[in-house]
Amino acid sequence: MSSVSFVIPVYNKSSFLQIIIKSLFKQSGKFSKEFIFVDDGSTDNSFEVLKKETKILKNCRIIKQQNHGSAHATNVGIKFAKMKYIKFLDADDIILSQSTQFLMETLEQNSDCVLAYGLQRKVADLFSVDLDEKIKKKEIKIIKKPIKLAMRNSMFNPSQFLVRRKACLDSGGSDERIKFSQEYSMTLRLARLGNFVKLDYPIAILPRISPGQISEKKNNQIFRVSKALEFFLEDNPDLELKYKLYAQRRLTARSWRFARRVAKANFFSSWFVYYLIGLLGLNLNIVNVCKKSNKVYEKFLD
Repeated sequence: MSSVSFVIPVYNKSSFLQIIIKSLFKQSGKFSKEFIFVDDGSTDNSFEVLKKETKILKNCRIIKQQNHGSAHATNVGIKFAKMKYIKFLDADDIILSQSTQFLMETLEQNSDCVLAYGLQRKVADLFSVDLDEKIKKKEIKIIKKPIKLAMRNSMFNPSQFLVRRKACLDSGGSDERIKFSQEYSMTLRLARLGNFVKLDYPIAILPRISPGQISEKKNNQIFRVSKALEFFLEDNPDLELKYKLYAQRRLTARSWRFARRVAKANFFSSWFVYYLIGLLGLNLNIVNVCKKSNKVYEKFLD
């Protein structure tokens, strides 16, 4: 029998917790389960709601800590996880009852893959979702050498994927230098360890509007993912040159677009010079060029 640790970081999500916990309770399949909630210093009544609503869950642990950000809370959950696989869940998302079982079966059938993920869809009201909706078997796709795709954009949010616990430990989890958008740094790290497998079905359901979403602050979000990629390059000097140059091109082009749109920079600015370095694929000092280009965001953060 296989096993799954469900890891759910929580920060001020009291209004969503009842339906989130219900979706966890209804996960189908004959595998061992444990549930790890990490209350990251919530200032609403999330902790009290957790204590009340999780009574329906067996093998459940609630960890309460001071606020350190979702990356740290995610890593705390990984640290305490004991099962073969880890299923992450954002505390304002739900998963269909068959989601974990389908992802686990997909991953067990593809031993060269470190994680399996499905699609997402957004709804106006999570409470109106039929959790027992049958997942129609769709085609799966093996994503070989996913580093380039992982660099391009966030491939999935935490609620969409299931990962081997060993891979999480080997990768180091989320980069805590980036307090939020934890899935992007983790995806980059996991992409070095093996292939991904994609299930072509929306197994995670997200609210169309969730007050206080980190992604609402667009400048901060762009800065976070840019710094995460910069740190990834710095931490992995043995990365193939083609990936380093691709990352440089992504970051310098992004910073130049931001410089023109927000900072009103012109073609005589340093941001345009960095853009040309990335565009031409010049191998000067890639990490340093990325560091400098990422500075364009600093004056525009909330």
